Amino acid sequence: MSSPLGFGPQKPQRKPSKGEVQRAKASRQYEQLQAEDTPDFEIYIRIQGKNTWYPVGAIAVKRSSQVNRAIFGSQADLLQGAFRLYPVLRQHQDSLEYGYRLKAFKDEPIQLAIQPGGRVSSAIAQVGQRISSLFKRK
Repeated sequence: MSSPLGFGPQKPQRKPSKGEVQRAKASRQYEQLQAEDTPDFEIYIRIQGKNTWYPVGAIAVKRSSQVNRAIFGSQADLLQGAFRLYPVLRQHQDSLEYGYRLKAFKDEPIQLAIQPGGRVSSAIAQVGQRISSLFKRK
C-alpha cells in the first residue's frame, strides 16, 4: 500500500542554513575522531563563583594537552549553543568559566579550563616593563 501524499503540489525542500551546514560538518569531524579512538571530553560552562556546571558540548582531541586550546578556539560556537540551551548564561557573558572532563569518567571532578597563551603574553609584558624601566629617569 502506498502512503498518501496529500492535496496540492509537493513543497520544495528547504535549503539548510549556514549554521546547520557548519554544525553538520563539525559533527562529521567529531564522529571521525571518535572512530579513531580519540579521547572525548565533555565541555561545561558555569557562572564565576557558582557551583552549577551547564553541559554545552563535547570535544575530541588527540592529546589531552590540547583541550584548553580546543575549548577557547571554538568559544564562539560553544557560547552560541550555551545561550540557546541556557538563556540565564546570556546575562553573565563577562563572568563565564569553562570546564571539562573525560567523557568515559563521569565520576571525576570537572577541571577548570585555562585560556592558553597566558604565560607567553605575560613574559612579553615583563620584557617590555624591563626595557621601559631602563629608559626611565631616576
